[in-house]
Amino acid sequence: MVERTNKFILVIAGSAVFMIIVFQYVCPGTNCRTSGPRASLQPEAAEDIFPTADPHYVKKYYFSAADLERTVAFDIKGDDVIVFLHIQKTGGTTFGRHLVQNVKLEVPCECRAGQKKCTCYRPNRRETWLFSRFSTGWSCGLHADWTELTNCVWRILPLNLITLEKRGITYLILISVSEKLLRKMKFYYITMLRDPVSRYLSEWRHVQRGATWKTSLHMCDGRTPTLEELPTCYDGIDWSGCTLQQFMDCPYNLANNRQVRIPQDFQR
Repeated sequence: MVERTNKFILVIAGSAVFMIIVFQYVCPGTNCRTSGPRASLQPEAAEDIFPTADPHYVKKYYFSAADLERTVAFDIKGDDVIVFLHIQKTGGTTFGRHLVQNVKLEVPCECRAGQKKCTCYRPNRRETWLFSRFSTGWSCGLHADWTELTNCVWRILPLNLITLEKRGITYLILISVSEKLLRKMKFYYITMLRDPVSRYLSEWRHVQRGATWKTSLHMCDGRTPTLEELPTCYDGIDWSGCTLQQFMDCPYNLANNRQVRIPQDFQR
């Protein structure tokens, strides 16, 4: 009887040691914490596709791949147009280049060396499906906001400048799209957002190097603002060398809420 009891104890002890070894192998350190209220309140944490590099930073929002995935019935052979709303210092330049260079298409955009813009035609006809800095240029103004784009794109697109090569000679032809076709067009507006603090600091450094975006229109209620309505934050041609404190102290600095302002509708 004693011998059976000892064997039973040995089996239990061996099983416990085996489970501990397996647990340490599968979940080394503290990777498998499941206890406490945070685990039950944030079940999506394990699926977070944007993990933070700082272990002391507690994220408030978690975005899984399922949260971010959007299926849109964009018809590139039809009359649909993608309009890229480019907000400064959000990675828009890199993203814009990806749109014309790295998207797998039946007919890829044609980008030639030395040219700032690429030709992005539909597979079935010589019309552009992309309205962006690297396809149509700043056609509606430098870093045009939502108000400027929505009042401009439908005016610009009817005038398509196409190229025609014949016997080694390149001809530029201006064609006009009919009003009937214009009414059929469907515009998909896209943009890029960035962590507000990181974006703000990036704009400060850019302005510190001499950037101004002076030619931006800032349309509101059908007109550009006067100097009294939107004063500049500096004297001279630019704000080179400004300190972060100076950058923050200017009450007219549009960097303060740029990611909120640019997507807004200022028509009324």
